[in-house]
Amino acid sequence: MNMMNDPRLRTDSYAKIFLYNTHETVACVPRHTIRMKDRVRPEKLREAVEQALLRFPHMMMSVERTETGFRYRTNVRPAVVLPFDGVSTRYTIGSADTNGYLFLVGYHENTIYMEYQHSISDGRGFEEFIRCVLFQYLKNCGCPVENDGTVRALDTMWTPEESADGYEQLADREFSPEGIWKKPEAVHAPEVQWKEDAGEVVSEITFPFSQLHACAKRIGVSPLSIIAPLMMRAFDRKFGGGDKPVIAQIPVDLRPLLPSVTTRYFICFIDLPYLPEYRSLPLEEVFRRTKAFLAGQMEREQLLYRAKAAADRCDTLHKADMPLAEKMQAARKVTMDFVLEDSFLITNVGRFTMPESCRPYVLDYGAILPCAVQPFALLISSYGDTMKLSVAQRDSDMQIVGDLMSSLHEIGVEAESRSYPFVVTRYDGMACEA
Repeated sequence: MNMMNDPRLRTDSYAKIFLYNTHETVACVPRHTIRMKDRVRPEKLREAVEQALLRFPHMMMSVERTETGFRYRTNVRPAVVLPFDGVSTRYTIGSADTNGYLFLVGYHENTIYMEYQHSISDGRGFEEFIRCVLFQYLKNCGCPVENDGTVRALDTMWTPEESADGYEQLADREFSPEGIWKKPEAVHAPEVQWKEDAGEVVSEITFPFSQLHACAKRIGVSPLSIIAPLMMRAFDRKFGGGDKPVIAQIPVDLRPLLPSVTTRYFICFIDLPYLPEYRSLPLEEVFRRTKAFLAGQMEREQLLYRAKAAADRCDTLHKADMPLAEKMQAARKVTMDFVLEDSFLITNVGRFTMPESCRPYVLDYGAILPCAVQPFALLISSYGDTMKLSVAQRDSDMQIVGDLMSSLHEIGVEAESRSYPFVVTRYDGMACEA
């Protein structure tokens, strides 16, 4: 089969932009952390990864450079699992460290870490691979687990549609930008500086989801309509105060709009403001206004317009006949200009699920989105009845986290937090030839 036509090497139009960036310019290596009941057995974990690759053959890819860009190639080398505490040992994804693979599986004591180069997947898509690895790992360890139909495990077959470029559904269609909010200049945090390639700090805020759900139900809003403005209010209190809004950039999963089994990157972004006039309003009114704003910006036509415009722009740049160095420079400018329009990023990956038979062995789940060029990034996840807010920051001052904790307490949500250093796994396409 011609490698250029191999469906296993097909990714989407949008996220190829990540191939030309690095971990310093954009959050191209997200991290998923799974705490197990027992100490991780590396040999069983590596065996599970190899088995999962049989089910997800489109994960068997590496990156190579040409004179005009980067392209994917089939990777048939053995998968590796790596000693990994996220602090003292640091790897480069896609390099010899991972045998060229564009994902990383690490372990430390009773914790499994899984990361991926963002061009091959989004968070929802990569979770399908995570579930398969975890399920196979538990089976290999002799645990009495059963697939309830929610895991794409070895008892199911891979289909090329799982590697589909979802944006191709938009290729011959036109959408209207009417109604999309014309955002003003946002509040930024220019005084937050850091050394090049420096580490970050992550704060994990956990609380019973049932408490947040009860609050949201009482007010008549969604959980995101509460969490987002609370984070933006904390940011405004530290860095704002003038006539500019705090604007959060929020990715939206397109699969509910365009049904697809793809595990590739399939999202678009919307902008959500915390306006200066919100400062004088009761919190419940801010939540209601946030919900109404979200509803207005989540119209199908608007989302698909945003998705198509971004995918077309990135695909055109990827295919441009220009020297690789120039293309990398252009891609980084496109990405950083887009990201820095807003104050920071909020990502909601939703609820992580495993079959009930696996739950006694998988105790905790969370995910982290690195800041890169932004001073802060918030990722929202949940597992069981626990919701987790992972705040990554380039700032040693914990004021925003403390403010967020106080706000949760104010609305009746009893949260706990812990903070720790976060050393981001490196990515650089120029280092991707193992």
